[in-house]
Amino acid sequence: TTKAPYSKIGAGTCGIIFAQEEQPFVVKVAKTNGNALWNDFGMHASIADQFRIWNVVEVKIPACYYFVPKGHSYFDDNPSLAQAAGQVFNVPNSALVTERIFPLPLKTRNLLIDNFCSEQARNAARTDPANRNCLVRVYLGSMHGLVGRYFSLENFRLHLNQMDKLKLDAKAIAGRIATALAVMHWAAKTDARDVEFVLASSSHKISQGFTGLEMRSLKKPTYTGPRSNIHDDFFTRTTDLWVLDFNQVQPITMDANGVAKAVEAYKLNDPYFPRPLRESRIEKVVWNEFVEQYLGAAHTIIREEANTRLLPLPGKFISGLIALERYKQRR
Repeated sequence: TTKAPYSKIGAGTCGIIFAQEEQPFVVKVAKTNGNALWNDFGMHASIADQFRIWNVVEVKIPACYYFVPKGHSYFDDNPSLAQAAGQVFNVPNSALVTERIFPLPLKTRNLLIDNFCSEQARNAARTDPANRNCLVRVYLGSMHGLVGRYFSLENFRLHLNQMDKLKLDAKAIAGRIATALAVMHWAAKTDARDVEFVLASSSHKISQGFTGLEMRSLKKPTYTGPRSNIHDDFFTRTTDLWVLDFNQVQPITMDANGVAKAVEAYKLNDPYFPRPLRESRIEKVVWNEFVEQYLGAAHTIIREEANTRLLPLPGKFISGLIALERYKQRR
């Protein structure tokens, strides 16, 4: 069978993302000739190792498959990819092949449109094909989400006040992000600079079929498929929290300098992370949960490495964030 052609489905800071319909992988093609994508590959792989070792399952990390250097015959052997990339670049640069993160389902997309898109723009938003590529960036550090006329679900930014409105469990999301960050700092020994946390669909479809027990309770042959009678609706993807984009991640030393570098990176990732010294109930809830889960995970990792002199460092990281916020509020 002929496979669908590649098309552009997104863009990051260092690359353009191409994919084929329903294929389980994406190809990120570098925007420039630099080493950002090679760094992305190395950091992605080492952080994924630590997620496996420490059994981080509540934040998913895409599988990292392989790297393609510029000038490699890979593009000659994948003409559809070369053609799609050729519409963006004169000559394709290096590429990184990773697991595909699938967009959020239609039901969720419509929920976002109904709540955060102005009424006059809703129909256009529902029919815009670009809005099918919907990943939601979780901005736990911002209360400034607004209803807007200019609306796009591509890389939609969901602010903490909007999570509160939708009754999303922002506290649980904060705890998951905290654990992932602790592993990136103290196990992978990186600053986690410019990583992104997004809500998207899981990589595996789950069937909505009857259990054996339910089947046995049926008295006669009965239709057991989806209500819509549409085959694809029998299989659904659950929503997961994912971490991605590792091109700016840098190694850190396990000392005060490393802590300072991690604090600086946190500042750059500002909107994703909870903020201390805030007034509203929801901001206090997510910050307190973040601190509790971060320190718990960090101390577990450090104790396992049997290097107790490092135990004060995670607390210094949290103190650094509070000092940073105090400084900002004084300005």
